[in-house]
Amino acid sequence: MRFFASFLFVLIVGCSVFSQDRTADLVILNGNVLTMDEKRPRAEAIAVTGNIISAVGTNAEIRAVVGETTKVIDAKGGTVMPGFNDAHVHFMAIGNTFSSMDIKDVDTPEKLVERIKYYVRFLPKGRWILGSGGSEALWKADAAVLAKALDESAPDNPVFLYNTDPASALANAVAMKKGGVKRAEGGIVGDGALERVRFAVPRDHTSRWAEIAETATNYAASFGITSVQDVHSDDMAEAYRELERAGKLKTRVYDCISLSDAVAKKLSPPKNDPASMVRTGCVKGTHEGDDESTPKLLADVIAADKAGWQVAVHAIGTRTSYEVLDVFEATIRENGPRDRRFKLEHAEGISANDQKRAGKMNIIASIQPYLFGGGAGFGSGYYLGLQNAGMKLAYGSDAPMTAFDPMLTMQAADQTSGISVYDIIRGYTVGSAYAEFAEKNKGTISSGKLADIVILSEKVSEEKANVGNGAKVIVTIVNGKIVYGY
Repeated sequence: MRFFASFLFVLIVGCSVFSQDRTADLVILNGNVLTMDEKRPRAEAIAVTGNIISAVGTNAEIRAVVGETTKVIDAKGGTVMPGFNDAHVHFMAIGNTFSSMDIKDVDTPEKLVERIKYYVRFLPKGRWILGSGGSEALWKADAAVLAKALDESAPDNPVFLYNTDPASALANAVAMKKGGVKRAEGGIVGDGALERVRFAVPRDHTSRWAEIAETATNYAASFGITSVQDVHSDDMAEAYRELERAGKLKTRVYDCISLSDAVAKKLSPPKNDPASMVRTGCVKGTHEGDDESTPKLLADVIAADKAGWQVAVHAIGTRTSYEVLDVFEATIRENGPRDRRFKLEHAEGISANDQKRAGKMNIIASIQPYLFGGGAGFGSGYYLGLQNAGMKLAYGSDAPMTAFDPMLTMQAADQTSGISVYDIIRGYTVGSAYAEFAEKNKGTISSGKLADIVILSEKVSEEKANVGNGAKVIVTIVNGKIVYGY
C-alpha cells in the first residue's frame, strides 16, 4: 500500500514539478548524480518519499520538498547512483564465509582485535565466531592483554578459536559463559574448559540460515550492493522472507531454484509483486559440454520455459556455449516467441558467430569480469564483442568464488577496450535489472523507481585512476532506508 501511495505522489508531482504541501522523507543534495536514465543522465539531487524516488533535479528544486522531518544527506560532490545489482552470486555461501576464521597469520593481540572486529561488522549479535590456526606467538602474548582483546572486540558474540594444536583454544568471556566455564574474562582454554565451550557451539552453525543470510546482507550493504540474483539453486526464498519480516534484510534477492528440480516437480513460477524485497521466477541449470547431458538439458529447458520460468544455464567455453545456444534456439522454435530472457551464466569463450546468434535471440550474458583473469576480457575486447553483437550484459561477481566488491570490476576496466566505467556501472544497474525482469522498478535513478541508491565518496570519471583508488561506498539506501553508513 505504501508503494502505491508513493507511486501516486510521483504521478502527481512528476519529474520536475514539486508539491508544496508534501515533503520528502529523504533528500540527497550536492551529488554528482549518475541516473543511468537516458532521458536525464545527470542531476544534482534526489527526493525520496516512502520507498520511492519521488523527484530528481537540481539542488534548488529538491530543497523545495525538504520539511522539518526530512532527513537530508549532503553527498559533498560524491557520486550518487543506482545501487549495484550483482547478477550472479551464491548468497548464503557468502554469508557462510564468515562462519570460520583463519588466524594463521595473526600473531599479536592487536591483529586479533582487528580480525575479530571485521567479522563483528557483519555478523548478527549472538552468532559464534569460530576459527583455527592460531600461531604460537599469539599464544605467548601477555595473558591479560589477550583476554582484553578477546572480550572487548566481540562483546556480543561468542569467540572460540583453536590453536594449531587443538588441545588448546582461545575463548572470550561470552563463549565461556555459554559453556558454563566460571571465569570472569576470556583467554586460553584447555582440557575440561575447552570441551565445555566446544559442546556449547551450535551443531548447525553452518546451516543457521537466518544468521547466515543476515551476515550476507550486511556484507552486501557495505559494498553498495542493493540487489543480488542468487543462482545457488538452493531455494532459500523463505529464509530471506523470514529475515525481511524481522526487518533485517538489506538486499533485494531474486532467488533461482534448480532447473531439474522445477521440471521434476512440475513447479510453476509464482507471481511476484515487483516491489518485493524477495522475488523468484528463475531456474538455473548447468552444462559442461558433454554430449550425454545435452538431450536432458534440452528437455528440461523446453519444459521449464513452457511453464513460464526464466531459464539460466551455466556455460563456459566455446563448445559448451554453442550447445547451450542450440538448446535455447530449439526451445524458442518449440514454444514460440515471448519475452523469456534466457541467461548464459559466465558466458566466457563464446565464438564470434555465436555471439551474433545470441544477440539475435536476445540472450543475456551474465558476466563476472573480475573472476575471469581480473578483467582480462576488457583488454582483449571480448566483452565489447558481446556488447556489439547485441547481447545484453548483466554484471556480477560469482562471490564467494571471488571478491564481492563491484569497485574491483571498475578498477579492472581497460579504458582502451571500448567499454567505459559508465558501461560497467550500466551493466551493474540497468543491465542486471533487465536480467531479472525488474527494469521498470529499479536500475535507474528516476521518478517512480524504487529508492535503492548508493553514494560514493568521490566523483566517478572516465579515468580508471579515479575509480576505486580512494572511492568508497559511504551510504547505501535500500527501499528508501539507509542501511549502511551515515
